[in-house]
Amino acid sequence: MRKLTLYLAAPLALMLTAFSCDKNDDLEVMEATATLLWTGDYAVDGCGFSVYLNDQHYKTDNEQEIDNKFKTQDAHTVLIKYTLPAKPKEYSCGWGTLKKSEIRLLSIKEV
Repeated sequence: MRKLTLYLAAPLALMLTAFSCDKNDDLEVMEATATLLWTGDYAVDGCGFSVYLNDQHYKTDNEQEIDNKFKTQDAHTVLIKYTLPAKPKEYSCGWGTLKKSEIRLLSIKEV
């Protein structure tokens, strides 16, 4: 009986895994030239990375993946591949809480 349960459970688990959906799976991947800004470490009242694109500032949701070479006072012009999740998110940094649109950077190349 245990073997039968295992034989039935394994395909069911495989089907559920194959057809489960990630909320970001259907987001459009876009490419653009943007400005990447480093505002400082959170530990010293900075707000990490910010992306300026199409007259709007975005907060990266995966900034830990951005290379440390971009952590400078100078703004960097970069070519990015990205997705834009649907809802703004609140971030606590610096002297208060920011509400910015979120951006997920998939790749960054300095121009």
